[in-house]
Amino acid sequence: MPPQDFPHRFLLALSDIHGSLNLETTKDAVVRNAALLFAARGASLMLFEPGQDHLKASATFGLSEAYRAKGVVSPKASLGETLQRAPVVVNDVASDPNVQYREAALNEGIKSIVGLPLAVGGTLAGSLRLYFSQTQNFSLEDMDYLKALAEQAGLALRKSFFFAAIHSAVSEIHRLPSLDSLKGALKQLVRSAAEYGNARGCALLLKNRTNDSLESVISYGLSDRYLKKGPLSVGLSLGEVGTGEPVIISDVANDGRVQYKSEAEAENVRAIIGLPVLVGPDIVGALRLYYAHPFKPDEDDLMWMEFLAQHAGMAIEKNQMLIQLKDKHDWYKDVLQELDSPLYR
Repeated sequence: MPPQDFPHRFLLALSDIHGSLNLETTKDAVVRNAALLFAARGASLMLFEPGQDHLKASATFGLSEAYRAKGVVSPKASLGETLQRAPVVVNDVASDPNVQYREAALNEGIKSIVGLPLAVGGTLAGSLRLYFSQTQNFSLEDMDYLKALAEQAGLALRKSFFFAAIHSAVSEIHRLPSLDSLKGALKQLVRSAAEYGNARGCALLLKNRTNDSLESVISYGLSDRYLKKGPLSVGLSLGEVGTGEPVIISDVANDGRVQYKSEAEAENVRAIIGLPVLVGPDIVGALRLYYAHPFKPDEDDLMWMEFLAQHAGMAIEKNQMLIQLKDKHDWYKDVLQELDSPLYR
């Protein structure tokens, strides 16, 4: 890379990466600038899917359709940057054991690969990978620039993830035209929270007032086995429903507030964030996000999560209002019909 103009090019690349809140635009800017900046044959943004332990290409630049379609990527069988949480350089694709799809890479003309772990806030979202047609010898300065690019990509994606989640969830809620739409709106909210929050899964739990328990009514990314693990006691499980405040379980295995530790371990749940869901002044349940790694959210994470929890409550409240309006409408219609009013005709 040219030593004289590279810092200037690097700043221009960062400006492009941070230039939009649109998620797809941001992802495309990340892979495009990564490849062009480091004169790579191509680049890919590999992200974890909710409820899954593999990586999938979310955006690519300079790669053929055949290579993009080679299959899902295992963090254990491929490179290992997400396991080590450190950059991994494969100098020779033909001989390195850390290449999962060696034949596909060689057919693509790839001789060397660099994998950079991609952190979005406090969560590991996946990896940024660069592919080269020639063997590369990176200096310490080169590696510093690569790591800085991945860090800035994570910051840009974080804003875009949050914006996409809020837009997706809130738009669906405010489109609620009928009673039947509530479930669909809440499904979209829970899915958005998991996908854009880089969580393993997410669930909306509501209070059962008859036995003081919590019941999962909507979930995404979690197995049936985990969802059916047993009754959740309002008094024993996490505590957000009792206190009305967010609860952070950053290490499930060593936190006494977790009711089903062994089941969480089997589900690969290492951290849980619980947000109270309110309808008016009443706490009706909780929105919970589940992570496959220890995680402690910062203020921005909590602000975004609480916003989604608030809108879950708004969706439920709106549904209650629709029920009341329907009941009143039917009563009013019956009165007008009985009086033979012109307003009914």
